[in-house]
Amino acid sequence: LWRAIQQGNEGLRPPQDALELLDQIRNALDRNASTIYAQNFGRVANTFLVETVTFTSERTEVLHLRHSDLGTSHALKTLRPTCRDDIVTAQSLRREAEMGLRFRHPNILETSALLRLEDGRPGLVMPWRPLTLASLSQEQLLEEREASTIVRSVLLALDTIHREGLVHCDVAPNNIFLHGDDFEQSLLGDFGIAIPIGSKHRDIGIKRAGSPEFSAPEQLQGEEAHPSHDIYAIGKLAEKLASKINAPRSIWSELIKQCCQLRPE
Repeated sequence: LWRAIQQGNEGLRPPQDALELLDQIRNALDRNASTIYAQNFGRVANTFLVETVTFTSERTEVLHLRHSDLGTSHALKTLRPTCRDDIVTAQSLRREAEMGLRFRHPNILETSALLRLEDGRPGLVMPWRPLTLASLSQEQLLEEREASTIVRSVLLALDTIHREGLVHCDVAPNNIFLHGDDFEQSLLGDFGIAIPIGSKHRDIGIKRAGSPEFSAPEQLQGEEAHPSHDIYAIGKLAEKLASKINAPRSIWSELIKQCCQLRPE
């Protein structure tokens, strides 16, 4: 097999495409896979193999990476190849990385590194957490203890973020990353629209920021960022979680009422 891959180049280092084929074969063997990928997505930073593209938006995409030596899984958030010259979005990703690199907290999905891809696109490397709170089916119920654990984890994350002078601005189920059924390891992630307290999103070229269902009215109106924006989102999150509890205690109603007051103060 080795001689076939070398294609007769005895004693010479095999070409790059042969090295990539070797890595694909090794990964297929490690996974006990029946086939290797028909499409070779290539390497990132000569360290990671691209397993697949897991998410694509208008300007960005998220890739599932595998470390070629360690075999560990990671996520890479970057620009779509067709948007590599989008300076505004590239700067937004670098700003997101700058914020994410500040935190090493048990309830925050960290940004592990900021890479520059071969074609110049910035790439944010993060732990691989494919399951989010939004992934749970509508019918799935939670124990009250599990729901409380999720809220507490997000509050601990926000406390740290606010102490750093930032407002997350997007506390929503799709940004709360789970680890199977272990809700103690719930992580708040995605600093894509986080901004310093007192700033406005239009200052960074964003006209309207936030998930409408979970965003405070004053945030959607473009007012200065304040920690109360995230507190409102906590109330809406609690409301969503309470709907998954068989018989939530009255404290849930009080939490929702207090957090979702229309007067921020």
